[in-house]
Amino acid sequence: MSGVPVARRVAADPILVVDDSEDSRVTLREMLESMGLPVVEAQNGQEALELLTQEPGAKVQLILLDLDMPRMSGWELLKLLKSYVRLSRIPVVVISRHAGELSAEEARRLDGLFRAPCEMPRLQAMVEALISH
Repeated sequence: MSGVPVARRVAADPILVVDDSEDSRVTLREMLESMGLPVVEAQNGQEALELLTQEPGAKVQLILLDLDMPRMSGWELLKLLKSYVRLSRIPVVVISRHAGELSAEEARRLDGLFRAPCEMPRLQAMVEALISH
């Protein structure tokens, strides 16, 4: 044997950041990258859905999602994600100024909910908790 450990850490699937605000995407990307996590970005729900469905092997381990976006909103993307078996299992954390507008039932279906702008230490803790499963 070459001495390489049997249980090697495989590169993690990326976190998908979906937000039409470039500033918000940059802030979230920098936070995630500082945690050593790979990141992919989409400017709206349509881009996110295409990224998740066009490549059969495309995987993400978590989605950070804004709700108010052009072309396809986060509201619409959330509904579509639930209609795909493979995509419905991806944890979703909503970060939006509209977070308070979700019904209790909608909020329960999420893995996290933050009103933007959010406290980065709380968000980091939630990301860590969700990806460590």
